[in-house]
Amino acid sequence: MSQVNKSIQEKTEQLTKLVEWFDSDDFSIEEALDKYKIAEKLANEIESDLLLLKNEIQIIKKNFDSEK
Repeated sequence: MSQVNKSIQEKTEQLTKLVEWFDSDDFSIEEALDKYKIAEKLANEIESDLLLLKNEIQIIKKNFDSEK
């Protein structure tokens, strides 16, 4: 599970850098579409990873509750 967390953190950092690029002086309209597509893909991957973690947590919680 820590491997997934690291992956989420890395993706979030990369997404943050992409978002910052849109507000930077380096912004160019020619690159914007490509950067937007990358950012959108990262956001979708992060959402998917978080959903997976949520499901794992619910399974662990269910198992823990049944052991009581």
